[in-house]
Amino acid sequence: MMNQAASLSFTRVLMEGIKEMVFVVKVDDVCSFTYEFLNKAAMEKTLLGPGSVGKTFDDIHSKFMAKFLNEKYSEVIQTNQSTSYEDSFYSADNKLHYSKTLLTPLFDDLGKCTHIVSLVKDITDEKIAKLESQGIQERLEESSARYRSLFDSNADAIFTVDFNGHITGGNSAGGKLSGYYMNELAGKNFIDFVVPEDKVQAKENFHFSILGNIKDSRLQIFNKTGDVICCLVKFIPINVKSKITGFYMIAKDMTELDKIASLYKAGEENFRIIAENVHDVIILMNHHKQYLYVSPSSETIFGYRPDQIIGQEPYFNVHPKDISNISEAFEQAAKNGSTYLVQIRLLHNERGWIWSEISGTPVFGEDEKFNHMVMVARDISIQKEYESQLKHFAYYDSLTELPNRRYFQEYATERLELNENGRRSLAVLILDIDDFKEINDQWGHETGDAVIQEFGFRLNNCMHGENMAARLGGDEFVILLADTETEKQVAEVADMIYQVMKEPVEVEGLSLNISISMGIALAPSEKVSISVMMKRADMAMYKAKQQEKNTFQVSPT
Repeated sequence: MMNQAASLSFTRVLMEGIKEMVFVVKVDDVCSFTYEFLNKAAMEKTLLGPGSVGKTFDDIHSKFMAKFLNEKYSEVIQTNQSTSYEDSFYSADNKLHYSKTLLTPLFDDLGKCTHIVSLVKDITDEKIAKLESQGIQERLEESSARYRSLFDSNADAIFTVDFNGHITGGNSAGGKLSGYYMNELAGKNFIDFVVPEDKVQAKENFHFSILGNIKDSRLQIFNKTGDVICCLVKFIPINVKSKITGFYMIAKDMTELDKIASLYKAGEENFRIIAENVHDVIILMNHHKQYLYVSPSSETIFGYRPDQIIGQEPYFNVHPKDISNISEAFEQAAKNGSTYLVQIRLLHNERGWIWSEISGTPVFGEDEKFNHMVMVARDISIQKEYESQLKHFAYYDSLTELPNRRYFQEYATERLELNENGRRSLAVLILDIDDFKEINDQWGHETGDAVIQEFGFRLNNCMHGENMAARLGGDEFVILLADTETEKQVAEVADMIYQVMKEPVEVEGLSLNISISMGIALAPSEKVSISVMMKRADMAMYKAKQQEKNTFQVSPT
C-alpha cells in the first residue's frame, strides 16, 4: 500500500506540481519513439493531449517536425548522454513560444536506454528580452538599408518579419500586393493575413525556416479589400554580423500566371490576346513537344524572335544540366494533370545562360487526353543574385568572410558521413585567442575586430584541400581536417598554425603579440556526431588554457 501511495503521489507531482512541460518517451527496439506520459503543463501549452499517449512522433507530427524530433532523440541514444537545445512552438492559443529542452536518457539494469525524459522550459519572455537587448530592430533597419536598392527593385513582394512573425517592413511590391501601407502592417502577424485552411502550413514553414529548413509553399493571402491572392511564399533568415535578426518573407503573386493558363482553356484566341500583351514569355507546346506558339516578349526577355524558336528541337535553349529537370516536370504534369514550377538556365541570345522560372499547366481535350502545355517563362537572374547574396549572409561571417557555425556543421557532417563510408578519419580543432578581452578593454573593439580579421585571414591560409576554417563567434574559431590518418598529421597542422600566429598583428600603428589555445578531437572508432566532436575539442581547449596557454590538448577518444 505504501508503494502504491508513493507511486500515486509521484505521478501527481509530475502531472500537476511541475510547471515545466514533461514528456516521457519510450524508446522502441527499432529506434522509434512513442509518447508514454505527458504532464498537465505539456497538454495545456501544446497541441498534444491524452490521445497522444501511445503514439509515435510520426503518428502525431508533420513530416518535418517528426524528422526534427527523431534526430534529436536519436542523438541521445547514440551518445548515451543528456542533450539540450532551443526550439520554438505554437501553443494551443495560437501564439509562438520559445523553449529550451533537456533530453535525459533512462537506462535499465543492462545499461540499455529504454526511455527519454524531455523537460521543456518556456523561455519566451527571456528570449524576447534578450533579442530586444541586442537591438534586433536596429539590425533589421541596418540590413534593410544595406540592400535597399535590390530590395525595392525586386518584382516580388518582400516583407521583413521578426521571430514572432510580426511584420516590420517591406518593399513597394509588398505594399502593392497587400494593398496596405507598410505603417499599417507594422506589428501585425503575417499569419493573420493567411486564409484559415493554409494557416497550419504557413506556421510550419515559418517554424522550420527558424531551424534552417527553407522551402517554397503555395499560400492564399487576404489583401486589404478582402480578396484572396494565391502566392508562392518562402522565408529566408536575415543574417547581420553572424546573427539571425529576422526573416525575409518573399511572396510571388501567382494570380496572373494561373489566370493565363485558365484563359487558354476558355479559348485559344483569348489566350493569344493575353499572351501578346504580357511581359513574361508565353510558350505553347503540343504533346510531341513541338513549339506551336511563342509570345513576342521572347525577343525582349531572351533575345530570340518567336520565328527563331518555332521549329527548333525541344529544349534547344535549356542548359544541358537542366534538361532532365524540365523534361521530367513536363512528363509528370502531362501524366497526372498537375502544374509545375521549375527554375532552370535558359540561353539568352546575347547574355548567355540566365536563370529563368518556368511555370507549366497541362491542357486536356474533351477525350481527357493531354493536348498542349501552356508555359510561362520569366527572367529571374536578379532574384537569383539576390538569393545568392542572402545565402552568403546566412552561411558566412561578415567580419572575417569565413564560413560560420551553420555552414561548418553542415559541411563537417557531410564530410564525416563520407569519411565513415570510405573508412578514412577526420579531426576537429577549436581554438581561441588567449586573453582577447584585454585587447578589447585596452585598445577598443575596432582594434579587437581588426585582430579577429587578421587571425581569420592567417588561419584560412593554413587550409588546404577539403580542410575548412570557420568562425564560431567572438574570438573562437573551429577547423575541420577532412582526411587525417595519425595524430602526428594533426599535430603538424597545429604547429603550422602556431608558427603563422607568432608574427605580431599590426593594427593602426600598434604591434600586438597574440597567443592561442587549442583543443583537438579525433574521430573515434564508434559513430559520433560533429556536435559531440566539437564539444570534446572545446573541453580539450579549456584544459589547455588551465595547464599552459599557447598550447594544445588532444581529447581522449
